[in-house]
Amino acid sequence: MPHVVRGPTLTPVNGGIVHDLLSAVTPEPTRIDWGRVEGWLGTALPTAYRQIADRFGSLLVGDWLWIHAPVRLAGYPTFDKELAGIRFEARDACDAARLPAPRFHPKRGGLLPFGSGRGGEGLFWDTAAGAPEEWPVVVLAHAPGAYGNAGWIHSGRTLVPFLEALVTTGVGQGGHSLGPLPARIDRAYGGRATSYWTPPDRAARSDPRRKGLTSGAGLNALQVLVPPPEGREPSVVDEGLPGDYRALMAAYGPGAWRGWLRVWHPDDLGSSMGRPFLDPVAGSGEVDFLPFADSIDGDVLGWVREGPPDRWPLAWVPRHSDPGQAMRVTFTAALLAWLRGTPVDGVFGAHDPDVDLVDQATFAPRESA
Repeated sequence: MPHVVRGPTLTPVNGGIVHDLLSAVTPEPTRIDWGRVEGWLGTALPTAYRQIADRFGSLLVGDWLWIHAPVRLAGYPTFDKELAGIRFEARDACDAARLPAPRFHPKRGGLLPFGSGRGGEGLFWDTAAGAPEEWPVVVLAHAPGAYGNAGWIHSGRTLVPFLEALVTTGVGQGGHSLGPLPARIDRAYGGRATSYWTPPDRAARSDPRRKGLTSGAGLNALQVLVPPPEGREPSVVDEGLPGDYRALMAAYGPGAWRGWLRVWHPDDLGSSMGRPFLDPVAGSGEVDFLPFADSIDGDVLGWVREGPPDRWPLAWVPRHSDPGQAMRVTFTAALLAWLRGTPVDGVFGAHDPDVDLVDQATFAPRESA
């Protein structure tokens, strides 16, 4: 283990650039219930991080790195989604670079994400280093060139000394280094005020939704795993669309599944109906492709309109690779398999192995998505 430079407070004896920068800016304090946040995470957090978050909310360092705080800002991912995204990107980058799969908190001694960068960097605390005040910062950085050159920077520094090095000497060496960054620290998101963030409730082992992970099939099982929203008007869907989709819309309506897959309102499908898409399914040539959902990353899901609507196969069009083969499975069946952690033919994103599947099985109606 590298030597850890201790210094968790924002007022080091000898001062420093970071101390001066933080002291020069006095935004309105944010409101964070640290008891609930740390209870949700299952660990205490470093004092310096808490002090920064209390004063700034999320922080932008050197116009490059974000230190994410447990606050909420409309139009941006919630704190839990930010952490999940950092983990996902790290796994993906390590896989591309053929690095060992990272071990993440809450696994014992796992890496705990707390920041990200414009270049795809991930910032983590090494929780194996002892008490939170001793956690050194670890960075997953990308060397210049083609994607797949990711590597780890073990800074050996706690948060404030890490930031000090970042804006003075930089951290890392060789192909995997970061900084020095401009000596500038600002409240993230253009300085806009944030609001209170409530950590999501964790599913108890006795949660009745767990039955939906293993029992039943189709819409009935999906409704056990993800209870439909209450008090909403059922969506009216054209009878010329697949029956399972019409039943799903009647129960849930349009919205975001797992905060990632956005199912459109039925009225939004009209402009695409009958429009041919060139080669959305490998080897199929030009087909009649009707999209009805997309991911927040730009992937598209739709049907290949051939034969009766209830027999239309699904087609998944990834944003960065060629489409796969059409799938003879209903959308409801594919959705349920994904939420259970077993995607059909790789459709949709992989689940987060560090988060309970029941906690990941969420639906937000379009009005609040």
